Amino acid sequence: MGMCLIAAMDFAALGNLLLVILMVAAGLGAVIFVHELGHFAVAKMCGVKCPKFYIGFDVPLGSMINNMLGREGEFKIFGIGIPRTIGPPITIGETEYGIGILPLGGYVRMLGQDDDPSNINEQLRESQVAGNSPDSKTIIGPDGKSYVVDRRSYLAKSVPQRMAIISAGVIMNIIFAFIFATVAFKIGVPYEPSFVSRTAPGSPAWRAAIVPGDEVVQIDDIVKPSFAEELMGSVTLGDLEHGLPFVIERDGKQVKLQLVPEQGEKLARVGLASGRSLQLGPPAILRAHTAAAQASPAFELGDEILAVDGAPVANYAEYLSALLKKSDKPVTLTVLRGGKRPADKPEAAPEGGEKIEIIVQPELERTTGLVMQMSKITAVQDNSPAAKAGLKAGDFIERIVAADDDAADDAPSLTRDPFTLPAALAELGDAGKEIKLTVRRGANEEGRQGTEELTIPLRSVDWVEEPIANNDPISAPALGVAYRALTVVSEAKPGSPAAEAGLQEADELQSVEFIPPADMKDKPKKLTFDLSQGDKKDGYGLPSILSELQLFPPGTQLKFTYKRGSESLDATLTPVASEDVYSVERGILLQPIQRIRVAETWSEAAHRGRTETVRSLTMVYRFLSKLGSGQVPVTMLGGPLTIAQAAGYSAFQGWGKLLIFLTMLSANLAVINFLPIPMLDGGHMVFLAWEGLRGRPANERVVMTMQTVGFVFLISLMLFVFTLDITRLFSA
Repeated sequence: MGMCLIAAMDFAALGNLLLVILMVAAGLGAVIFVHELGHFAVAKMCGVKCPKFYIGFDVPLGSMINNMLGREGEFKIFGIGIPRTIGPPITIGETEYGIGILPLGGYVRMLGQDDDPSNINEQLRESQVAGNSPDSKTIIGPDGKSYVVDRRSYLAKSVPQRMAIISAGVIMNIIFAFIFATVAFKIGVPYEPSFVSRTAPGSPAWRAAIVPGDEVVQIDDIVKPSFAEELMGSVTLGDLEHGLPFVIERDGKQVKLQLVPEQGEKLARVGLASGRSLQLGPPAILRAHTAAAQASPAFELGDEILAVDGAPVANYAEYLSALLKKSDKPVTLTVLRGGKRPADKPEAAPEGGEKIEIIVQPELERTTGLVMQMSKITAVQDNSPAAKAGLKAGDFIERIVAADDDAADDAPSLTRDPFTLPAALAELGDAGKEIKLTVRRGANEEGRQGTEELTIPLRSVDWVEEPIANNDPISAPALGVAYRALTVVSEAKPGSPAAEAGLQEADELQSVEFIPPADMKDKPKKLTFDLSQGDKKDGYGLPSILSELQLFPPGTQLKFTYKRGSESLDATLTPVASEDVYSVERGILLQPIQRIRVAETWSEAAHRGRTETVRSLTMVYRFLSKLGSGQVPVTMLGGPLTIAQAAGYSAFQGWGKLLIFLTMLSANLAVINFLPIPMLDGGHMVFLAWEGLRGRPANERVVMTMQTVGFVFLISLMLFVFTLDITRLFSA
């Protein structure tokens, strides 16, 4: 019985995968097909003879396979050759219609037309007829001579007619982009709303005091933007000088902000992480070493957290706040198991199911025992205690002690360990205490740096601030500053793994290599992190490396490469559980918040479809205008594998999401195909415009030269994006 159930599940998964593959093939084929359909329809309207119109390509696959194998003849399977068409083609009038064996769009064959304008002589020969024929028409060739051609050939048509035929493919893509989007919104399009789960320390969003639970309700002119496509897309292509207008909603009130994106390692960003729901992700990806995986009873996919130790939580921000205050204690999570929501209303309250209480133990984070030297403040949060006290980016914190410490002058500074400083300040802030802070700031009149002592009241915080990207600094939310830890060792705590490995004060870390246990499943491909990037010794990547360590199972070793004076050394150590630093979330994985946009009427769907089509078209132009400028690196281009992957991901989310992806793809095809590049429709339009001005086609030598340049460019581009695809595939 068990084996039958497993087999049934496997067949169900296989069936689902095959369905997705068919959806992707049909969708991608449709985008190319409608392009060719546009050429075909307008050509027929202009009276051009079209001998063939095919869905897919009727290529001799059998001969092609044998040619690749170095054999003659046709490749056969069990003595049967591969047909060129699916079923026999049908001839209606003068046109042969068929379905090609290769389902990659389609093509139209027009009399006297070739995608390569340099083949003008061949086109003329194909189109020529006897001069006394009633179907003849005299045209001027590129050499200035007269030629008699079939009046139903492509070459016999006027320049405006040929322009209409060439541009029809692009216009058809735009029309169908609108149709795809309209149908998608009538079906329902899943999306992630722009709730905030975290802000990156020191980022524009962090400096503007955006906190978990806030929602971006407008960016620029986009109301209720989706997080990935609209918010992140707008930021990536945003104005890095003047920024973008944001409207943030918090506790029912709206705040207007102007956030200036900053260039990250790859793309511009403002430092926002997408919202999280209270529904658990698949237990299969719970890491076995975490408290979540060892909870009793076990979590199940779809469990929805309702309360923490009996106190109800309505959203991720409330849930995280509750865990933060109890990070060193066992917590009892009340979850709803088996609750159902209407398919078209994922935000509605679940119905049915049963409530289950799950006990999750505290989880200590692992540490190396390394204490790094403190660096300067990189950012100060608006309206924070630090901002009110006058702290600024560039200030260097020398010493922090509790203000009411009786022996403050002799007390060790909390800045002794920059990684434990945030927790120490949070504890003081929760107790409503002040700190005495000694800060070193810019040069005085004598050219020396002066120091200043400040007394600052701390605030109580109920949110978590952790690095999102590799180069994010450390933040202390109770004070409202972000700062860096140098890669220079201040101390290796006695008896710690770092001390036992021989690391000591003044050693300068260069790189870290993760060495996971041999039995670790799903090992990440990137295991070595370079710490020598950035500005000298500014601790590039150290905070994110410590966060990364918690994702690896116990027994993972770290191999440090470091410099001691002029000598380069290695040290391998095994991190151990800390004594008092706890994981807030304990390995519990929550799913992103999902909503569905559904138009109630076709009129509303058409309005949304038009907006989405215009957005997709303008997004392509903005992307191309910034490509290679430093804001959008050329490595962000994608080829056929990336397109297929994205289409597959969309198809797994249903027809609505796939149709929105096809809207974007169709808009991409329309814009890119109309660029003035020889061999593309835009290049044909340039040659036709030149012919219209001169009264005859462009000189064949000029056309051949331009075509060669265009061909080399397109082939080089295809090889480049295909290489990027392969690189992504093997580095993912």
